[in-house]
Amino acid sequence: MDSGHQSERSRLKARRFGLRFIDPATEAEYHRWRIATAMPFAQMGFLGSAPSWAAFLIAVWWLNPASLPVAGPAIGGWVLLLLVLTALTIWPRAQPLIAPLAAFANGLAGLLVAWLLYEVTTEPQPVLARAGVMTGGVLVVMYFGFAIFRIPPLMAMAGVTPYLGFSLLYLYADAQAGQLDIVAAGALGAILVIAYAGGVFVCVVIEGVTRRSFVKDQIIRLQQRQLSLTRDIIRRYVPQAVAELIIQGDAARVEAPIRRRVTILFCDIVGFTAIADTVEPEVTTQVLSDYLRAMAELVEAHGGTLNEFAGDGFMALFGAPEEVVDSEQVRRSLVAALAMQARMPELSTGWHALGLDRPLTVRIGINTGMVSVGSYGSPGRMTYTAVGLVTNVAHRLQEAAEPGEVLISEATHRLSRGRAECAPRGFIDCKGVQAPVRVHLLHGVEGWKQPAP
Repeated sequence: MDSGHQSERSRLKARRFGLRFIDPATEAEYHRWRIATAMPFAQMGFLGSAPSWAAFLIAVWWLNPASLPVAGPAIGGWVLLLLVLTALTIWPRAQPLIAPLAAFANGLAGLLVAWLLYEVTTEPQPVLARAGVMTGGVLVVMYFGFAIFRIPPLMAMAGVTPYLGFSLLYLYADAQAGQLDIVAAGALGAILVIAYAGGVFVCVVIEGVTRRSFVKDQIIRLQQRQLSLTRDIIRRYVPQAVAELIIQGDAARVEAPIRRRVTILFCDIVGFTAIADTVEPEVTTQVLSDYLRAMAELVEAHGGTLNEFAGDGFMALFGAPEEVVDSEQVRRSLVAALAMQARMPELSTGWHALGLDRPLTVRIGINTGMVSVGSYGSPGRMTYTAVGLVTNVAHRLQEAAEPGEVLISEATHRLSRGRAECAPRGFIDCKGVQAPVRVHLLHGVEGWKQPAP
């Protein structure tokens, strides 16, 4: 994961003062990201401009009603164009065109202001006031328009340069006509150029900030992918219920061993070692993979924790790490055992095509009682399991079962509360247990039905 992180960092390196990524694919990805993040600002910019133009129209009507027949349609058409541009921001196919359209619209807005001031509403306005308003227009276009619309610097310059040239030509014409003295014209021209340069600088700064935001966003996405990968790896090597507690930051609940009543299930394939000697290793691997995957799914589907694999056998816990009332953990274990037995014919049918000449069966043993359950091992390698005599008895029941049988202990049978259909199978001797253990053969559980073949 460290190498992946370094590779991602390298991909995000920039050049040209941080205004372009070295990797072309990253640059293309940035532009897609930029379009997606800029759309709300574009919508706000287009809609926010419409009231300003409406106010400008009111001012024209108030100060110079004679110019309204020309100014009115021009401003009304412009407001309509703003609404059309706003609508285009909602259409995904048009969104890549929004930035150049916004640059063009802001430049056109400046030209419209200059034309209205100098050609349409000329009579009541002092020349100096017209020039001042036009200069303010540059500031509005550059600082408001391009900052809000997040237009890239070169595109912003292409949009506003014609307006700047247009404005300087008007100042020059006023100076030549004697309507502005050379000092006033020069001062206003300098303000225009400074506003233009300042606006371009603002666009460059915003572009740099936007690209850094993109880099941070990509790093966060990488960290999220790495975290997701880590979680998947944890789930692959650790029982699912234990993995979820670790991922949620609640590892303390599975670290220190505690005493708890749980139900333990052992299962293995009858005669698998002898069968494996008769087929290719690849077939053995496929059979084991199919079998363990199917059994793990059934254990987890019924609320169990599959915590140990040993060749073709495994051990599962019901009632840990999440605590479950005794009768419910027993019911879950019994239903899971019956579902596992019912699944074997289907799996055997698929294995027949791999060369297995006879169906495989499993034997299952289940016992309930007090154990020490938690994490055992060394600091470098821990296993979540249940330790105690109850575990040994469950394993002994599995060994004593006939192919296709589920044997349960007397303790488990009592906790089933009459919902398990069983037949007495006498007693078996268990190492470490002074008296023989009474066992029962499980036939069914109330509410469980054999799946249709």
